[in-house]
Amino acid sequence: MKNTQNTTKRTGLSMTIPSPILEGSGIAEAKCAELHQLRHCVAVLQGKMTTYELIEAIESISGLAESLTTHLADVCGICGGCDACNETLEGEQEIKIPPELLDELNIPRSAKLEAYADPDEGLILVGRANYEHDISDVPDDLLEMLVTAGVCVSELEEYLMEDNVIYGE
Repeated sequence: MKNTQNTTKRTGLSMTIPSPILEGSGIAEAKCAELHQLRHCVAVLQGKMTTYELIEAIESISGLAESLTTHLADVCGICGGCDACNETLEGEQEIKIPPELLDELNIPRSAKLEAYADPDEGLILVGRANYEHDISDVPDDLLEMLVTAGVCVSELEEYLMEDNVIYGE
């Protein structure tokens, strides 16, 4: 299999898969590959696989998922059942605002909202949150797995809300 290089017009990013990697994965010998576009990653699979080869591919991908989960746990820390994690998991009451009011304020209907109390006026003020992601964005099955793995979900939510880079350079 020949190395190919592709440069995207928008970012100028260019990638080349070195021959030793293609050979080590078995893709070079198979002489065909499938490219799978995923969220924030790309998977290159051997284009034709036997049952056992597919099982080995699944095992390899599972190993990568485990490694990424371990990295997330290292960043967030391990929870010992603290109150902050319990409160995070209990979740906050969802704020529901009539869509026409959001439209009137040019707030996207999908935007995260926050509520603030004004005790002097006896009002609850609702506005757009200054973050895009929180614990409610983590799929339930993945969140359950992270909790089972002992990841501190309170810290996880902080990292989600801060939107800082936690992997790579």
